[in-house]
Amino acid sequence: MRQANWENVADGIDMLKKAIELRPDYDDAMAYMNLMYRERADIDSGDPRVRAHDLTIADNWVDMTLAIKKQKAEKADLQEKRKSKSDQQSETTVDFTTAPNPQ
Repeated sequence: MRQANWENVADGIDMLKKAIELRPDYDDAMAYMNLMYRERADIDSGDPRVRAHDLTIADNWVDMTLAIKKQKAEKADLQEKRKSKSDQQSETTVDFTTAPNPQ
């Protein structure tokens, strides 16, 4: 059973690595990498150093996930502010084609 779980976790890590290579800002895949390394730490619980190493890697994936999510949120906020500013500017424009001719 342990060997089967180990193989599934190893396959999961490989697939998630490929997904992140294809899309480096794929925060959901990063979050799952965290879970995969935590699962691997549980499977390898016989060696405390290996377990600690896997948990450190898992924590690093959490940090990367949060950083990417923050970047995406900041980018979305900036785009929303630009859109809002653009909408405000378009509301205050004057259509001079309908203004009376001063001559």
